[in-house]
Amino acid sequence: MIHTGKFDWWSVGAIGFGVLVMLAGCNYWIAGPVLLVLALCAWPQSYVTTPGGLLVRAGLMRRLIPYQNITVVEPADEDTVKVRYGRNSLVLAPEDPDAFFRDLTRRLSMAA
Repeated sequence: MIHTGKFDWWSVGAIGFGVLVMLAGCNYWIAGPVLLVLALCAWPQSYVTTPGGLLVRAGLMRRLIPYQNITVVEPADEDTVKVRYGRNSLVLAPEDPDAFFRDLTRRLSMAA
């Protein structure tokens, strides 16, 4: 099941600020690539529960976390879910955290 990431206004604000700085006379060869990398790494975000594991997609990055490596899934706050696997952890911000949490825990119980 595909869960889309929550729309992040801070990222849009950072990209918009960078564009304004470029328009104000900043060197395009410095600010342009930085904005491009920020946009490609931050957007779009989605979380896919596949038969083999949790696939986290953020821009050009793809990370597959096998279910057997996931040790803890817990709410980080009211809008985010923390996933621990091995010594690493991710804080994910799905559009509907409750549906994502239910889907991921169901998949984890099926994999066990």
